[in-house]
Amino acid sequence: MTETTTFIALGTAGGPVPKLHRSPPAHAVVSGDDTILVDCGEGAFQQLKRAGIDLQNVHHIILSHHHFDHIGSLFAGLGLNMMLHRQQTLHIYGPPGTQQIIEGLLTACDVPHATGFGTKGGSLTHPRDFVAVHEITPKDVFTIGRIQISCCENTHYRPEEEFGQDGPLSLSLRFDAPDRSIVFTGDTGPCQGLVEFASGAQLLVGELIDIEIVMERMVARNPDAPNARLAAMRHHMEAHHLTAEQLGEMARQTGVEHVVAVHIGFDSLNAEAKPAYTAKIASRYAGHVTIAEDLDRF
Repeated sequence: MTETTTFIALGTAGGPVPKLHRSPPAHAVVSGDDTILVDCGEGAFQQLKRAGIDLQNVHHIILSHHHFDHIGSLFAGLGLNMMLHRQQTLHIYGPPGTQQIIEGLLTACDVPHATGFGTKGGSLTHPRDFVAVHEITPKDVFTIGRIQISCCENTHYRPEEEFGQDGPLSLSLRFDAPDRSIVFTGDTGPCQGLVEFASGAQLLVGELIDIEIVMERMVARNPDAPNARLAAMRHHMEAHHLTAEQLGEMARQTGVEHVVAVHIGFDSLNAEAKPAYTAKIASRYAGHVTIAEDLDRF
């Protein structure tokens, strides 16, 4: 009997500003006994618990890129596993730079490790003893359980004509399981390479931004922000993120059966507002559309 592969949207918020009704970016791909944590935003391990998953049963974390809203719980993951005397290897995958981040966090674990539980006798396992880091690039393909994982560069940091150059790397991820294929865009703007990468998949999980709402709130929080800074932020959002219409167009071009919107950079997407964004996606795409909430399963 074929195992069912499920994508759980643990945290559907986007951007650095905390949201009242959405947790920062983190997701889980679950197949049989294998749970892969995809991105690790603040509160990821609390969200795993709410999804019915014990953090000690998570042996693989994959980071799409290194913006802080996607990695904020890495230290918590190391420390909590240390306090629970983890023995099994915790594999952490991510673009170049992941090793440097983890090395810093492992050093930060020295103090709580030395503190222990404040009693004589016994000691904690140091995360250095159970963490293995694997830096990945678009050419890499690896397997976890029965899932093959591949990745491609996306346009969150630079346009496609500059792919392959030195500098930070943002990845989209594809999970090919026996029963289905799932593509997680991560943070990206329009990207033809990603469209080709996602061809033949059944589920596309992609981001959604409303640039005007985000800009309005940015100005409200920073009324004295220089125009150059505001112009740079608008360019970032236009080039490096996806509007509802662009997400729909990407879904149409890939031919997927179902598109799910996550990484929602504003906190006003309530039940009343959802239909308008669903309609914008559906204006470009005829398949099934879902605006995800935290802990939704697909």
